[in-house]
Amino acid sequence: MSENVGKSGRKIIALVSGGIDDSYLSPLVQSFIEKCAEFDYHVMWFRSLANELHDTPYDRGEVNIYRLINFDRIDALVITAMFMKSQASMNELIEKAKKKNIPIIILDGENDAAYNISLEYQNAFEKIVRHVIEKHGAKKLKFLGGGKGNEESEEREAVFRKVMAEFGLPVTEDDVDYAYFWWASASEAVQKHFDKFGSMPDAFICANDSMAIGVAFKLAELGFEIPKDVIVTGIDGIAEANTFFPSITTIMCNYSGAGETAALRLNDIFEGRIPPVGNEIVDGSVLFRESCGCEPINRSATDNMLKHELYNQIDLWNGFSDSLITSSEQVTGSFSFDETLDKIKLFLKDLWTKECWLCICDGFISKSDDETVDSYENCRSEGYPPVMRYVIHGLNDSDFELMPPFNSEEMLPHFDEVFSRHGNVMFLPLHFQERCIGYIGMEFSLTGRNFHILYSLVTNICNVLENARIQHEMRMVMNRLEDMYIKDSMTRLYNRRGFYRFTPEIFNRCASENKEFMVISIDLDGLKGINDTYGHQEGDNAINTVARALEEVSEGKEIVARFGGDEYIAAGMCPAPDYADKFIKKFEEYLKSYNQRSDKPYLVEASCGVMKGVPAGGETIDHFIKQSDELMYIQKSSRRKYRGYCRLKDRDDGSQSGGTN
Repeated sequence: MSENVGKSGRKIIALVSGGIDDSYLSPLVQSFIEKCAEFDYHVMWFRSLANELHDTPYDRGEVNIYRLINFDRIDALVITAMFMKSQASMNELIEKAKKKNIPIIILDGENDAAYNISLEYQNAFEKIVRHVIEKHGAKKLKFLGGGKGNEESEEREAVFRKVMAEFGLPVTEDDVDYAYFWWASASEAVQKHFDKFGSMPDAFICANDSMAIGVAFKLAELGFEIPKDVIVTGIDGIAEANTFFPSITTIMCNYSGAGETAALRLNDIFEGRIPPVGNEIVDGSVLFRESCGCEPINRSATDNMLKHELYNQIDLWNGFSDSLITSSEQVTGSFSFDETLDKIKLFLKDLWTKECWLCICDGFISKSDDETVDSYENCRSEGYPPVMRYVIHGLNDSDFELMPPFNSEEMLPHFDEVFSRHGNVMFLPLHFQERCIGYIGMEFSLTGRNFHILYSLVTNICNVLENARIQHEMRMVMNRLEDMYIKDSMTRLYNRRGFYRFTPEIFNRCASENKEFMVISIDLDGLKGINDTYGHQEGDNAINTVARALEEVSEGKEIVARFGGDEYIAAGMCPAPDYADKFIKKFEEYLKSYNQRSDKPYLVEASCGVMKGVPAGGETIDHFIKQSDELMYIQKSSRRKYRGYCRLKDRDDGSQSGGTN
């Protein structure tokens, strides 16, 4: 069992789940964390927000959050199987926990390596059928199942048939119908029954609450009163079943009891009172309400309470919607990824948490124009990189800062310090389809928040970040295309287009400020001889050597361009009378130093010509280039009659070779 539990010495429990419907999940998690707090345990809740998983790119992005768990940092794993949806993810987590010898609790699932806690309500369902017959005298009952082949529906149908048989009540083909766990199809089943018989059974026994509500709607439409004319029951205990008029008699799975039991059994395992494998059942309970006649109809009180709750939800959604629109408008106007990161803090304030961390993967966005643009096919979709590059830290919904990168194995920056401040942290995935963006960590103590709002918020953050990434990559591509248009592909110096794009500004400034403008023409000596004798690869080396020499001497102060195969131009403002001469001297010293240290048999040399002066009216850049070219050719001619000549290095005996054409 792991002992790496942080500075506080408290044990850390990893809880994993999925889905955004918190009607059932919230009471389970709430009771679990409250009982864990009694034992001084921390809870890290790794949560997907997908309701259903079908191995789509989006679903793979969601379940990736489970791969964030560092099993060297936790002491136990609790899996809410009924809310996980992904058997493959469950199996992966179980195998990792087994390798670390970490206790595993599975809620409403089963694995031989775990302590399994099952939520059972077949016994409660049997009680409901018996109750309708014994308490309310129903003789003619109709069962609405979820669909043929559905395991849960068939189990409930079997219980229905068993109880009917015990009371000697026949079950005909017309006494069983299927409504696919949905209120609309249940409503259609009621209409079909009425059309065939012109009457109703004493009771509709439905396989879930949604179907029971659909039955109740149709019965009211047909003029039947519940429960006076027809009894209606459901299963699941959803919130609407309680607020519906009349309230639905139903079965509540004991989610709170399951959460509390999970924490209790963990403590038993840690203390050595029970083995880490086993099985336990938590029974559900029947909620006898108005739809069977066990509670008096109290419509006014129910209506007022329901209206109040609905208005609260409307106000909450309206406020969130306004905030989301405002935040989206401001973030959309960002011109850079850094600006997006700064403005995304507007979204984080709506997390309603004491402390949060938005962590973005290293490599999610290219950091320089030299990097290859990441394609969708090559994106990270499984696990997280060693480093989380960007971390936005929020404190008390208002104070935000950009933190340094940190090791993703730690899951949070300053992990131990975080858990010395907080009892529990929730982790939510950030992704676009299966492209992993990162994750959000947020402190939580109560689960009574609107997770549909949280889902909407996280989805918008993902979309904003992906849009910022795309815009960043597009700008980089455009920069590369622009670079290709104005840069020489071999030397990376400007080409003619680049030279004439940027030089006129300097030329005009020299004219307006009465400053000297200079143009230095440079021509590589003996390129043809190098190519002919040593090959074009060596010719390319000579071309690039001159280019590097010009870059070194210029230091970015002049516009340096390659005009042709062996022709270069350097142009700029001349800050001192001897500036051009010093430029050429440094250039020649660079080549001399290169020749001394290189192992090439030839010398890299160049001829130069300088034209400088304050631009006069009517003079152009081309006038300066023409004059510098003429001076350069005079120097080249004085060096050697044949332009294709290249000088070779001295022989070992000290004499110099004559060169080659």
